[in-house]
Amino acid sequence: MACSCPLLLAGLALFAHTTQAQVNTLEVVWAAVVYNTYGERSPLVLPSNAVLTPLGARQSFSSGSQFRDRYIAPSQDRLTSNSTIDGLSQDVLDDAQTYILSSTSQYTVASALAFMQGLYPPANLSSSQEVNGMSILTNGSILDYPLGGYQYPHIFTASPVDPNSVFVAGDQKCSSHENVATDYFTSQEYSQIKSATQTFYDKFQPALGGFVQNGTASYDLAYPVYDYLKYSYMHNQSIRDGLTDTDLSRTRALASEWIYHVNSNRSTNDPKSPARTIAGRTMAAQVINSLLSNFQSQGEENKLSVLFGSFEPMVAFASLAQLPSENQDFFALPEDGSSMVFEMFTLGHNRSEGYPRFNDLNVRFLFRNGTNSSSSLIPYPLFGLTDSQMSLSLPEFNSYFSNITISDISDWCNICGGQEVAFCPIFNTSPSSSAGSRRPSNGLKPAVAGVIGALVTLAVLGILLAFAMVLGGIRFTRKASKKRTSLGGFKAGEKLASDPDLPSAKGNAGIMTLGEGQDRVTSWELAERGRVKETESQRPGHRSLEIDDLDSHLSIQPTKVDERV
Repeated sequence: MACSCPLLLAGLALFAHTTQAQVNTLEVVWAAVVYNTYGERSPLVLPSNAVLTPLGARQSFSSGSQFRDRYIAPSQDRLTSNSTIDGLSQDVLDDAQTYILSSTSQYTVASALAFMQGLYPPANLSSSQEVNGMSILTNGSILDYPLGGYQYPHIFTASPVDPNSVFVAGDQKCSSHENVATDYFTSQEYSQIKSATQTFYDKFQPALGGFVQNGTASYDLAYPVYDYLKYSYMHNQSIRDGLTDTDLSRTRALASEWIYHVNSNRSTNDPKSPARTIAGRTMAAQVINSLLSNFQSQGEENKLSVLFGSFEPMVAFASLAQLPSENQDFFALPEDGSSMVFEMFTLGHNRSEGYPRFNDLNVRFLFRNGTNSSSSLIPYPLFGLTDSQMSLSLPEFNSYFSNITISDISDWCNICGGQEVAFCPIFNTSPSSSAGSRRPSNGLKPAVAGVIGALVTLAVLGILLAFAMVLGGIRFTRKASKKRTSLGGFKAGEKLASDPDLPSAKGNAGIMTLGEGQDRVTSWELAERGRVKETESQRPGHRSLEIDDLDSHLSIQPTKVDERV
């Protein structure tokens, strides 16, 4: 029997071409923005600084690995998935394609590092498939990075004196947010909950004896009590033996209620919403700016943006986006290492046609509560829309977000009354601006503001030094000395006489002994002060439950779509 091989080959070629065309016209993800909470850390009430635990590092690493499986290198059971981000480097991290922003607390930055280890694991020379010129020495030797090709990500860290900090911690240093929190602490609802739960909290006094004075454990300390008991449940056998699952669940529910009231809309027309939900509004601004930056660069920049911070932005955004009506879990505190995800994608667009048009792009929201094996990314409709509107076109998404975002630094300063915040005087803020008002954006870009701020700081220091020299008789002279064989401070283990003493970050706030950066007034202390000193005109600067250190590297806010280069 004659074999019509040419016809068979032609048929196979046509089938392959058709199959490839179908794959190319399926869903294509062009960019994604992920907001992650940190992994498990030590409690804030311990006398030592709060740090990321080994479990917390593993949680963040697991989260990064899961996103690698989704966006970069699908596992064997996901080979047919089209969720990989178009053009995102597979083995070697390309910092030009990613944007990583974190607040500066140790446990947050460490979570970002662990996440990136999972997202881009070590790429040794054999796995990267080509030898980079930097790896070749003139003697012919080929060197790899330590730890089997460990990859070093560029992580932007924004301290509270950096304008970019508002995009991952918008509630920090926001005095108006402090004021609306005090409103709740002095409300009848708050008093009723405190009275009804006092007996429940009293039974935890023995476990809290080292950190809370006798008789003071109450709803006022809802979050720090839960924070400590949750950690002890995992790491302290004696406390775990005396703590039931029901007790731990109730402390979590009460802490969730406390946090939600301070960071959510109280009603549809809540006049204090901008201040109350400030952390969610600024986070949303970073989300839409990153997506628009990807569009403006035609997919070259911000392919994957990952933000790391505390849970307040998540809680506030959930309230703004009406997510609790979709799932009651959004009323509760997110689990450690949780992720909010915004994916920009197209349907029926062939990759060979290049980057899509603005109107062809769509955005969907997904949420994963925690990092364990039972947690998965689940899509939810936003803003009270139906399940049939699980995704929105980019123009629609941009329109909805324009109603909730605070993307201009000067707007944040006006809403928060931030004239005492280091970076606010740089921007053109108006003291008469109302908390809920919005005006056209005319503030400086954070990167420019950072440069100006640095110059202003140097100028002020120069003036102060000049006064000291004139009035105080200070003079600089050259003094001969033996050449040091080692440097102190950062370079060596012993402190030199010339090294400045750093102020301790430890201190007392109310009845709690706080860890890293917790020497300022805290939210649960405000609950006490709100009832006693409600009429005071001057109150110490508010810091929310997650306080960051004051060192930073200036990061760059993504370019908005209507700007010109």
